Amino acid sequence: MNLFLLTAVPLAAVALHRLLHPSRPPFADVKSWILGSVWALVALLAAAFFGGWRTFTGDLWAISGGLVVTDVVLVPGVVVAAWVLTRPQNDPWELALWLTLVFTLAGVRDFASASRVFDLNELFLVPLDRILLILAAPALLPRIFGARIVRRKWAWLTVAGLLALTGALFPLLSFTNLGWLAWLLEIGGITTFMVWGLKGQKKAASESGSVVSQ
Repeated sequence: MNLFLLTAVPLAAVALHRLLHPSRPPFADVKSWILGSVWALVALLAAAFFGGWRTFTGDLWAISGGLVVTDVVLVPGVVVAAWVLTRPQNDPWELALWLTLVFTLAGVRDFASASRVFDLNELFLVPLDRILLILAAPALLPRIFGARIVRRKWAWLTVAGLLALTGALFPLLSFTNLGWLAWLLEIGGITTFMVWGLKGQKKAASESGSVVSQ
């Protein structure tokens, strides 16, 4: 039943890449795949030391802190930090590739370690949140690095930070009576970044067409 945890992220990432960038070939840089896989393993190994912190024991404060450490700071935080510090000049969709790698491996971990039946919130919210972050990263990074106004840069950084915190917030909401809010925010976020990506695609196509006509 938790097969969705295993397949949702890689399949969605491929579909989104083809939808938002139909003319661009798939990533062929072997170095990028290797580096992304290495950092993904580093992040997951670090998170494994705190695996017990992800188990809900009835204390919402304890589980929220544990989820922030494991599902925000370490996964995907380590991967994002590694990319920003070493390859910020590259295509932002490379970070989306790295996030796909770490979330796919996390899905393998969740699939292999799950020993119980997941409810709908756990089964779908976690993979959908990972898909949301993969969508958001290439849209936000150019605006963070390209912002010339400090206030605007901090505004985009705040948006990115809030999105990162959904990795802990959405599972926490699913433990309470506010699970509906998590679903609403999830669907709204994915829809927003899908529309944003499609608009960017149309803008790039129109600019390319105008250059050719000139």
